[in-house]
Amino acid sequence: MEVGGKILTGAAATVALALVGHYATGDGYIAGLENAAQTEMTAQGMEGVKVSLPRDPLSRKAVLDGDVSDDVKQKALNAVSAITGSSAVWAGSDLVAGSKTDVGDEDTDPAATAAVTNCQSGVDKAIEGEKLSFRSGSAYISPASNKLLDKIAAALKPCSGLAIAVGGHTDDNGNAQVNKILSQERADRVRAGLVERGIPENLVTATGFGAEKPLATGGGPDADAQNRRIEFKVQATNKNEINDAKSQQEG
Repeated sequence: MEVGGKILTGAAATVALALVGHYATGDGYIAGLENAAQTEMTAQGMEGVKVSLPRDPLSRKAVLDGDVSDDVKQKALNAVSAITGSSAVWAGSDLVAGSKTDVGDEDTDPAATAAVTNCQSGVDKAIEGEKLSFRSGSAYISPASNKLLDKIAAALKPCSGLAIAVGGHTDDNGNAQVNKILSQERADRVRAGLVERGIPENLVTATGFGAEKPLATGGGPDADAQNRRIEFKVQATNKNEINDAKSQQEG
């Protein structure tokens, strides 16, 4: 069994990497992301928004369209970007994910937003088209996947001051509690691998969700393959948040 952040109402979290022993990122994976994003639009009452992800070449950069207000467009962009773990744009518009959407929100620092976007894009590029795998039933990372961790760490090193959330996920086969424990162990192992490669320990968190937050619904090998994954989410942070993250890891 293979496993895997910002979680949105009624849908999956940011997905940056499928973890499957026999399943590489491909059309099925992109279709799953597209379906999850479209489901989230419905869950948030944005039925008029259409989400599409390119197939030629395959990409997690979403393109949105629909006859809705600019405010709804921005909310949809931010929601889809969080699910796909990549950028999102509105067709025929200069709107992109990450802008301020609600009155009363603190002003967004353009430089901070750009830094997060650039770093997330670097991570996305490092893992695109590849897979991370574990030995069945364990948290042992294969030698090939260790090479992929090398690439992810290299992409993160220029991201000074930014946090990275590692989320572990499984399919729903087997015992739920065992799955959750295994997903945490694997997320912890990935976190440790990033720290060993020079990513500051207090900037990396790891959370195992088991099968609680599936990307694909229904049973079968394809759905299971999409639900077994690791998610990497780059986030802005401040000093207090860094200290909180460190405390959580030490607790």
